[in-house]
Amino acid sequence: MDIVQCVSCEGFGWFMDDLTDESTECDWCGGVGYTYRVDGVDRAIPPADYGKIADQLEQLETQRLREMGYQGQAKRPWEQEIRKDTEGGINPYDTPDTP
Repeated sequence: MDIVQCVSCEGFGWFMDDLTDESTECDWCGGVGYTYRVDGVDRAIPPADYGKIADQLEQLETQRLREMGYQGQAKRPWEQEIRKDTEGGINPYDTPDTP
């Protein structure tokens, strides 16, 4: 029995509605983001098993986050590439106070 990323929610455990911004828990994995795969069939992980496989789930989640580019620490807004050349991309500690 393997533990694999949920193919329905891609490991997130939930879905976000683009129009209403409401989130909904994934029915397939029950919000865990991972499922048991037995003989090619994915099944939700029973809550009673969480304690037994918690370390493995944590490792899988860490691996998934690293694949998405997460480095293990937060970047300040002015260090984020997406905020470059915006007001949020200015380091407030580098700019002199102007009266």
